[in-house]
Amino acid sequence: MADVLLVDDDAEANELVSLFLRRAGHTVRCVANGREALGAIIIQTPDVIVLDVNMPQMDGVSFLEVVRCYLRWESLPVILLTGLAEGPHIHKAAELRVRKTFIKADYTITDLLAQIEACAPPVIEAGDACHHG
Repeated sequence: MADVLLVDDDAEANELVSLFLRRAGHTVRCVANGREALGAIIIQTPDVIVLDVNMPQMDGVSFLEVVRCYLRWESLPVILLTGLAEGPHIHKAAELRVRKTFIKADYTITDLLAQIEACAPPVIEAGDACHHG
């Protein structure tokens, strides 16, 4: 299961998405903007970030610009949520290597869950451990 950082200033959306993800077995932390997200990933780097674009204080693209400057986060999987299907933020996010962009009005929670699970670290079964003899 994945450790997910959900970054969205819409508290109701955070609550609904996090509830669904937790029921699917994921760990979820929620923050309201890019500035809070920076603090959260410094404390603990998640397996995947679900990032809204339009937020106060620090928007999603500005957050990504900062994150991608650091070697330890340059390949951190980010799934972008946006209300606008087109615009400069879409192109900039692509340049900043988002894994997937979902238009808020068009995606399903099942689609989001599939993307998050694709980012989850592999589960190592007890029998899969290396044996040295």
